[in-house]
Amino acid sequence: MPIVRNFIRHSSPQGLEEYFTTKNIAVLGVDWSLDQATVAGNVIQLIDHLPPEDQARLRVDAERINHMADEVGQAALLSVVTNPTQLSLMPSALERSRWVYLHQPDKFRHAEDIRYADQYRHGRNWSGYQLPPSLPLHTDPVSLDTFKEKMKSLFGLGDKVKIELFDRTLPDDDGNDVDVVQVMIYQEGLPDAYLEFEGEENIVSRIRRPVSEHAITYSPDTGTVEIVAAKRERREVIAKAFTEDLLKQTVEADKVPLRQYCLDPLLNGQALDWDTDDCIDSVQLVMMKLKDLAGDGRIQIEVPTKNDTDFHDYCREHFSDFNPLTSNSFVPIQATISIRFQPEEGSNRKKVLPVKISLPNGCDLRSRTERERLIGEKYLKRWGLVREINP
Repeated sequence: MPIVRNFIRHSSPQGLEEYFTTKNIAVLGVDWSLDQATVAGNVIQLIDHLPPEDQARLRVDAERINHMADEVGQAALLSVVTNPTQLSLMPSALERSRWVYLHQPDKFRHAEDIRYADQYRHGRNWSGYQLPPSLPLHTDPVSLDTFKEKMKSLFGLGDKVKIELFDRTLPDDDGNDVDVVQVMIYQEGLPDAYLEFEGEENIVSRIRRPVSEHAITYSPDTGTVEIVAAKRERREVIAKAFTEDLLKQTVEADKVPLRQYCLDPLLNGQALDWDTDDCIDSVQLVMMKLKDLAGDGRIQIEVPTKNDTDFHDYCREHFSDFNPLTSNSFVPIQATISIRFQPEEGSNRKKVLPVKISLPNGCDLRSRTERERLIGEKYLKRWGLVREINP
């Protein structure tokens, strides 16, 4: 069990003693007052002789504790614990993770939920939507029960559904912290059969119902709703139910549709065409910002706007085999498209409309003239960069 040995070798003797005592796992004969290397070696010799259920418990605990000991996990833990200053004084990331796991298990699970939502943010399991800002979130029992019942019927899975809400912060595209409410949906899955030894010789079939989880983050200040779930269709029904049941946005003629931007079409160099009636001279992709799915790194690529340099040709020339546009390791989170109009009569000047799109809901067309907004929104839809989903 490499993950268990890693956990033991990097934990202090006091931390190990607290863990095994709290979990009631007997490791007899260990002198916890000895140095760390000696204690770790003695414990490792004993774990192979533990009862199978204790070995399984130790392996699961070690996996969860180690998983939250990296930079992303530590940030999540520090954001949820009661006293982050006290936690930050502990000597190592593993010690902090272990302490929260033992002393504040609910906070630890909330940190895991934050990691889950942030890890998949802007990825293939994520969708962002825009609603009017300042809508109150209704968390009374009736509203939550209505939302819960809708989740049961929409997914067609098990009858058990649990909804949990907690406050947190989420960085926007400029790195500023935004206050959000995170809503976790846990649902019992369909029955699944697996084989298990019973005794030394008998193999029996067991039935289990795994739990699936989905995450919602909602910022009242900006009206942004973000959904993390495995399937796009599921994310859409979650967004609709959340809007109707917890934000009380009814389906009326003047409703604001849920708007979802998608920059994936810009990765493959599809043609950004236009109608001649709109007096457009050229359309050029001039900037794209991409996020590293494996961490917090970001890449921003820009091409000169004063010439006709093709964005994708530029990337192929300068990045060659390491082109981030064709790598599965990056996803686009921001782009700028330059729409250049033909000169008006009596003028040689070509007016330029730069359209900046930031996932999940940012677009600077709101500050433009009505004509520019109409043209910009028309082509964002045509190019597959925006969809509207009626709640």
